[in-house]
Amino acid sequence: MRSTIEKPLTYADMQEQTGLTITYAPRPDGSVELKAIGDGVDIATIVPADRLDEAHILYMEATELLRARAKIGQTHDEIRRAEETLFALFRGEKMSAEQLASVNVARPSSPDTAPVNKPIEVDGGRYDRLLVKTRLITMVDDDLLPLIEEYAGPHLKPGDMLFVSEKALCIAQQRVVDMSVIKPTWLARLFARNVSNFYGTEDFRGFGHGTALAMQLFIEEAGYPRAFFAAAVSALTRPLGIRGAFYYLCGKQAKSVDLPMSFLILEYAHSAKLAPRDPSGFAKRVKSKLGCETIVLDANYRGAFSLGKSTRTVTESFIGKLFRDNPMGQSDEMTPFCIVRKA
Repeated sequence: MRSTIEKPLTYADMQEQTGLTITYAPRPDGSVELKAIGDGVDIATIVPADRLDEAHILYMEATELLRARAKIGQTHDEIRRAEETLFALFRGEKMSAEQLASVNVARPSSPDTAPVNKPIEVDGGRYDRLLVKTRLITMVDDDLLPLIEEYAGPHLKPGDMLFVSEKALCIAQQRVVDMSVIKPTWLARLFARNVSNFYGTEDFRGFGHGTALAMQLFIEEAGYPRAFFAAAVSALTRPLGIRGAFYYLCGKQAKSVDLPMSFLILEYAHSAKLAPRDPSGFAKRVKSKLGCETIVLDANYRGAFSLGKSTRTVTESFIGKLFRDNPMGQSDEMTPFCIVRKA
């Protein structure tokens, strides 16, 4: 991140509804102090100068939490306890599953719950997109297939396609790492400075590879030689108006690296995700079990693409159009599976 955005920030929009104000205060030594303050409440953490990505992420998550918890009508005390938990995660404190569960929002779901349909038109055809809501998926779930059978299986019909969130697959494959274990190199910081995520502007939609933390994982996933080569090609082609060469040459697996995992699910608020292992193999395994074509999907506000498919007949162009509005969401929607059916 560029130092020009290191300025004091105060978020008081939800003070009346939540009892809290979030402050972001750069310090002379380059570190940042963040606080959630209110009547008798002073929750704080200091983020060192070499981890400012985490300071930016915490500020966004803390403000998002206020908005989300106020929207569902939580009490000031419930919101305070959730903010205390969030700040503790960023201070590096270990939180048990029970501690996290005690401040989580109840999200009841069962396999009998009817999927929410968000239909869309693609290339003159109309498709139903049936979003399947599940319970929280954690790393205790070491195989995603039983969950797919339990939650999506009852709603599948012949001819359906099943899209599986790569985040859910990553969690089941233990491909999640805490931000604290990521050690950005000078190369990651250099590459990240050349990725525009527009943090601090109205065009901001997410952190991603514009952080040295995510870029470090990206480089490790792609491999240093490949990343160097891709960066050199990108530097030569960008003046010619050719964009995206860096990501194309590094490959989909590296592109899938991201952080944070979630702004609102506290279990993953201080986590990054790697790419899933053998997503095509997993997609074929699901098809073998359930009989439907399966696609492991990576989707965000910038677009959608497959990481693995059980068939080549489902094109990337079709996938990009089908999920252009990211209906499965990026936050706490808890809809990791989507059944697509020709209407």
